[in-house]
Amino acid sequence: MEELKFVLKCFCFTALLIVLMQVKVGGASIETHSFRWLQRSTVSQYIQSAAAGGAMALRNLGQTLKDGVASTVDGFQEGAHEKAIR
Repeated sequence: MEELKFVLKCFCFTALLIVLMQVKVGGASIETHSFRWLQRSTVSQYIQSAAAGGAMALRNLGQTLKDGVASTVDGFQEGAHEKAIR
């Protein structure tokens, strides 16, 4: 029963928060203001640059693995071709 009360409290809090975020201040809703603030904040820019660096590292790792596997497969195919010729 305690779990149900907790879920209902969280639901009510979330619904209230969503309704309050729709209040317009200066021609835009609080939600829009907070979204813009989050996009322009220093912390979000730092996180974005870190995520971009991580994505680039993963892309480079994937390309390196792909090239390594391709060269290994080519090496095996050349070896099999040489054996077939003999």
